[in-house]
Amino acid sequence: MLDTEVVEELENGKILLFLRRGIYQARVYMGNKKYIYKTLKTRDVDVARKSAVKFYYNIEFRKEESLPLQKITFGKVLREYIAYRQKDYEQNKQSNNSLIRNNPTSIHMLRQIKRVSKFWLEYCSNISIEKIDNSKLQEYIQWRRDYYHKMPVENRPRNYKINPAEKTLEWEMTLAKTVIKWATEKGYRGNLPRPTYMYWAKGSNPRPTFTLTEYKKVIVQMRRRIKQEDNPRFKYSRELLRDYFLILANSGIRVGEANNLKESDIEMFVDRAGRKNWEIKVNGKTGQRIVIPRQNSFRYIERVFERNQIRKEEEKIQERIMPSHRRIMDNKGEWFFSMYDGNRIITLIDQFQDVLKEIDMLRDNKGQRYSLYSLRHFYAIQLLKKNKVDIHTIAKNMGTRVEMLQDYYVKNLTTREMATQLGG
Repeated sequence: MLDTEVVEELENGKILLFLRRGIYQARVYMGNKKYIYKTLKTRDVDVARKSAVKFYYNIEFRKEESLPLQKITFGKVLREYIAYRQKDYEQNKQSNNSLIRNNPTSIHMLRQIKRVSKFWLEYCSNISIEKIDNSKLQEYIQWRRDYYHKMPVENRPRNYKINPAEKTLEWEMTLAKTVIKWATEKGYRGNLPRPTYMYWAKGSNPRPTFTLTEYKKVIVQMRRRIKQEDNPRFKYSRELLRDYFLILANSGIRVGEANNLKESDIEMFVDRAGRKNWEIKVNGKTGQRIVIPRQNSFRYIERVFERNQIRKEEEKIQERIMPSHRRIMDNKGEWFFSMYDGNRIITLIDQFQDVLKEIDMLRDNKGQRYSLYSLRHFYAIQLLKKNKVDIHTIAKNMGTRVEMLQDYYVKNLTTREMATQLGG
């Protein structure tokens, strides 16, 4: 029984108007002994009646449109989505069959979702999920561009970018559209059509890539450095960098994907031409996929396995001689690209920059700084130039979209690079 003062019934008893501590409230019966309550935030009975009736017909409308009877905010949906991806990641981490599952969540994807979500939560956290339409999505782009400009300098986070990159805006919009799709599938948006607006990056410049001549020049310098080094630890690192460089340049895998590879992720097979090659199972920002490197990389990968085996045998001997000096290993030393102590590599960029500095090749002719990620671009350009593999197959192997290859690589091929194809 209500601990209130009942005032009157409206709409043939479907609405109960009552006072609680001097403020008018409304109660709507939903059937099955269920009610929905709403404070009308007024002491005026005439205003309360109008608000109560409006509340009732809004509920009726939501029932007809299969919408949730109470407002569900974008912020609530986004937090639920993050929790769902977190749980998916944890289940994927415990399972050994992650490649069989449909688009499992990687740690890289989870971090990216959490990083980007802060902007969307600030932009429209309290807005009902059904109110997020094309115009609201479109307005986000300018809001995001102004975000750090309007923030006091002292409040800006470390490593912030005052102007978001075009690809950043595209990815952030993709996340919002993914959340809206997920909300629709959960029934949070009823029969409402999903917004169609999408932001595509414009005028994006890819990281610089090596020419074939520059690529060969780097390899020659790496070999020279290996021959010059006598210290076993430093020699190991230089050999590791050389093979790391060659494998990335001939497989197109991302730096983060390479760093997370385990020895068990790489298996040998024989292709239809009778050639030995490797199948690489990578786990990156786009989830899991199978990568087939160029066949000439067979020896590079084999060399890494051989070096890892020698290192493990030396560790066993060392442990027998000095058991008290046993090294602390992460993941039992199963990393494919592992440091001299058997642990996972964090980054080889400093060592790589030293190589480029020694041959005066830190930047391209446009002043852009080379990085290990430039090898992914090198891989794409070389395959597209040869024109022996269709663009859809290349995109699948790289874990990217065909549109990305067209925007970033095809249009950046020079006339000289396309000369063989143009010459017929």
